[in-house]
Amino acid sequence: MSARPATDPVPAPAATGSRRPGVLVVLVVGVLAAALVRGLLLESYHVPSAANAPTFEPGDRVLVLKTDRRAEAGDVALVDDGGALHLSPATEVGTGADVVGTVVWRFWPLDRLGAVRSSTAPVAP
Repeated sequence: MSARPATDPVPAPAATGSRRPGVLVVLVVGVLAAALVRGLLLESYHVPSAANAPTFEPGDRVLVLKTDRRAEAGDVALVDDGGALHLSPATEVGTGADVVGTVVWRFWPLDRLGAVRSSTAPVAP
């Protein structure tokens, strides 16, 4: 027995290439988007010491909202003090300090995950 000939009167169009973007294009767009977000909106900051205890402990990771440069009561600000970044409660930010942004979220360690507010009283265990 022989195979039946194709009965489709319209031939399939010739393939001209994939319509999906290449891997390189996707990677470039992703890196550019990440750089824009980090440069303009959000930045991660590692707390290096216990200088801000009990609000932060050494090793905490926080997100800094760079669009909010107004440090109000209860906020914690990331301040650029002559090239050195440090965290400071809003009540201690001097007039000559350059506020980089406001700390909005602690994301590491996971047991301390959540919004950040300045605390001057010791935390009860």
